[in-house]
Amino acid sequence: MRLGVTEHRVRLGPHEYRLLRVGGLRRALCYDNDHWLSLWVDRGAAAELAAAWLLAARSPRSLVHLPLRRRDERPLGAALPEPHRARDLLLLHHSLQFPASRWKEVRARAGRAGNAGRQHTVEFRRADFALPRTLPHDLSHALPHNRRLPDPHHAGFRDRLRLSTAADTLVLSGSALPFAGAAADFFDLADTGPHQDGHVCAELHPGSGLLERSMPLMHVEYCAEWEPWPI
Repeated sequence: MRLGVTEHRVRLGPHEYRLLRVGGLRRALCYDNDHWLSLWVDRGAAAELAAAWLLAARSPRSLVHLPLRRRDERPLGAALPEPHRARDLLLLHHSLQFPASRWKEVRARAGRAGNAGRQHTVEFRRADFALPRTLPHDLSHALPHNRRLPDPHHAGFRDRLRLSTAADTLVLSGSALPFAGAAADFFDLADTGPHQDGHVCAELHPGSGLLERSMPLMHVEYCAEWEPWPI
């Protein structure tokens, strides 16, 4: 599959940031529900969501932005939270040590005239989304070749995903491991959702060992039918 991204370069003082803004995701919504994080996606958006998370796993020196707040459609019949709880997603490697407090200014500068960005297309294969007990070759920069994934429940494990919030955006930072693991789950949802009846979802929860215990559950629900937002 292909994922369209726009690359921006943003300088704040001595720091320059590479921002990758993901296109597509037409039928996708993200809300903060206080006690958990909710996303709704159709088949195409589930696959694009998976690709965006895999892009974050492969791009440890970039900020990956998923603009999800302003949508033209909503899931048919879904009981959505208040509109002010809609959120974007920002995915980044923890080694960047990016303060969430800078996100609002980085986003504003990326949107200014003269910083339209460069268009790119990133290609993924189906096999890229499998996460066996050894890391895929495309993530070989993250761990030595053929190293087995560490036990996430071990006391010394330091690759967990962390959450902060800034400027109506959920800022998720971690290593390649949780991003690649979530990408595999989301791609599976895109693959199986259309063939199942009733409620179909993927969940990221602290019990997996890949999320900080303070991070709420993330619930991603497949929705086949969507409708325009009421005027």
